[in-house]
Amino acid sequence: MPLPIGTILDGKFKIVQVLGEGGMGTVYKVELVGRPGYYRAVKELLINLNTSAEERRSAIERFDKEIDLLFSLKHPHIPSFLLSFQERGNYYFVMEFVPGQSLDKMLEKNKGPLNEEDVIKWMMQVCEALSYIHSFNPPIILRDLKPGNVMVTPSGDVQLIDFGIARRFDPNKRTNTENLGTISYASPEHLGSLTSPGQRRSPQNPGKLVQTDARSDIYSLGATMYHLLTNYEPDPIQTPATGSIRAKNPRLRIVRVGNTVVCPVEQVIIKAMQQNPDQRFQNAEAMRTALQHCLPNYTPPSTVQIPAVTSANATILVPTNGLICPRCGFQNRPGAKFCKRDGQPLTQGATAVPPQARVQYAARAPIQARPIASQPIRARPVAVSAPPAGDPATASRSGLQQLNNKNYVEAINQFRLALSFGKPSYEVLYNLGRAYRQYGQSVKEKNKKLFNENLKLAAEQFEQAIRLKADALDAFFQLGMSYRDLALYAQASATFKKAQQLAPQDPAIYYQLGMVAMEQGYNRDAEKYFQQGLKINPEHALILASLGHLYIRTGRARSAISTLLQATQREPALPDGWYELGRAYMETREWQ
Repeated sequence: MPLPIGTILDGKFKIVQVLGEGGMGTVYKVELVGRPGYYRAVKELLINLNTSAEERRSAIERFDKEIDLLFSLKHPHIPSFLLSFQERGNYYFVMEFVPGQSLDKMLEKNKGPLNEEDVIKWMMQVCEALSYIHSFNPPIILRDLKPGNVMVTPSGDVQLIDFGIARRFDPNKRTNTENLGTISYASPEHLGSLTSPGQRRSPQNPGKLVQTDARSDIYSLGATMYHLLTNYEPDPIQTPATGSIRAKNPRLRIVRVGNTVVCPVEQVIIKAMQQNPDQRFQNAEAMRTALQHCLPNYTPPSTVQIPAVTSANATILVPTNGLICPRCGFQNRPGAKFCKRDGQPLTQGATAVPPQARVQYAARAPIQARPIASQPIRARPVAVSAPPAGDPATASRSGLQQLNNKNYVEAINQFRLALSFGKPSYEVLYNLGRAYRQYGQSVKEKNKKLFNENLKLAAEQFEQAIRLKADALDAFFQLGMSYRDLALYAQASATFKKAQQLAPQDPAIYYQLGMVAMEQGYNRDAEKYFQQGLKINPEHALILASLGHLYIRTGRARSAISTLLQATQREPALPDGWYELGRAYMETREWQ
């Protein structure tokens, strides 16, 4: 029976909703006490008094393995593990809360097949997550991929949410110790053996002993797609016949190849669900590429794949060309005097931080089965993998290193790990905001949804940082840029004005205020801010170039030429300055 709504767990998690129930426990949506609107997911392993010692040991061992796996995973399509604890004789772990709906709920609500293009794009994201977990050494096999274990967020991003029976592949085993999974989506290997084509499995014909591997997840992904596109569960351990999927959903897209009509997505599903693993896609990336070609208007991939780092001493290359802006992290061209993104003056001859060895985490002590005490058990943290000495500073330093190396997803996870230790600090919140913002900028041209999502998260972190440090100029500046990136111009202007009060002689703030005003069409205000910035630093080439652009926009080509000549003289390698100067000459027809 689930715990009552309002129950406080571990002194800081208030239950607000039951997300799911099973025979061995419950998943709750919880709110952080004292931080309204901040949600997490808590998974509970309930140890029933009537459970045998062997069943209790097995359940705890499986729960413990799930925690171990989750702690090692850092990927945009997998919720982050935060911490674990024991309370009231039960076992819990805390994860990132994923808003949205599971695919089985979407099927139930839709009362029919889901949109083909949406399904293809979602499954491409699942392939990215599978590529990541399969790239570990040894590979991690999910083993229970099905619609109910795939969440779609309101922004259309996919998250894999249940690693309860996932395991690491053991090449020394001939078959699985446990054959678990949902039968409609389970590969033949889930049953522990393969039979020859046309033969049935029986005591007299047990088949060839095998264990699940990465290709077993490929089968389950194909079976999941079958269900999503037909609204029928696939027949267990059966490869669909050609034409059978489209017969259940005639709206699936077809193409003509010579004299033959082909349904591309059906072909992908059939290949994924082959009985023999050697005849399936041999890895998730191959299936993702095939799905990509099924899209009506095929375009280059728009999502980012994060490979697993399999060695603690893996060399991370840092680009040496160009100057990194200390304020926003943008890599400018070699020789630039000002950051193209935020106008910050750049220090010539500065070098990037050299790569360091990836932080090695201590091994996690497994949870041991123990009898249920008659008295309530006081909450105590279970020993989990944590930075050396249990110090958030180590996770924070690792996050900074990853940020310097442009490993944004890993940086985000390290900073979030640092926050999970307890009271948040300004430095960690500020750097987490930087990581979100720089990650968003890195995918801006490829994935607008991911860009907006990360910029919103960045703004949230900077806002929290400012609450802890009201005179934090850098946080105000970063928050203003995040608002500007999101086209929240009123908030951006108000934030930069607060930064202006803290640093009235910083020309980069006037540059940002001018850009915010110009992007809204407030040309007079923009000109005023640019002129104020130039009074502080007449050599600021970016302000001169932007002012020249403003003059062209307002029909003052002669003033634009004069201003842009100054910009290009001060920074001859400024491409925007030369481009705008050419436009100004075209306006006056002085191109000879």
